[in-house]
Amino acid sequence: MSWDKRQSRDPRRIDPLETPLYDYVVVDTETTGFKPSDGAKLIEIGAVKIHEGKLVDRYEQLIDPHQHIPEHITSLTGINDNMVYGQLDVSQAICEFDRWLGPRTVIMAHNATFDLRFLDAAMQTVNGGMFFFPHRFVDTLEMSRKIHPEKPSHKVSVLIRDYGIGDVEEHRALSDATQENMLYEAMRREEFGR
Repeated sequence: MSWDKRQSRDPRRIDPLETPLYDYVVVDTETTGFKPSDGAKLIEIGAVKIHEGKLVDRYEQLIDPHQHIPEHITSLTGINDNMVYGQLDVSQAICEFDRWLGPRTVIMAHNATFDLRFLDAAMQTVNGGMFFFPHRFVDTLEMSRKIHPEKPSHKVSVLIRDYGIGDVEEHRALSDATQENMLYEAMRREEFGR
């Protein structure tokens, strides 16, 4: 199957090869499962803000899902029930994060559709569920597949080794967002020369 058939049809999507970006926020989330429609919840948002190509701010917030975090998620992320108890709930967290982002900020994520599902679900807990997460996005998974269609895997854990960024993906939102930003910078230099 070609990548074009798998790329997002979301109207918020920006083609990652359209132009190099120097002002954006890389976002990563940790969750209790794969789909909000199956009852999975956000448990962490992490982000790095890039302005004129330089890291200018970081965001990190644990979220109380008001449900037990499955053991396999705790094993993967290190996040347990005690860590999230009493943290912001999803409505508070998404409002705080959206304020931190500011208006018209372009976000970036690896496999952005996954993160956007959860950010959309979080936004729909606010104001009677009338709004989706309002930011345009770039997907670095799409970018990797377009630049290197020959690669058998485009997982972050593989790409960070291929580009010499790191040995392991930590599965914590802020550290993963930081690595994903380094991954974007490496692919941007490779594709655009700057």
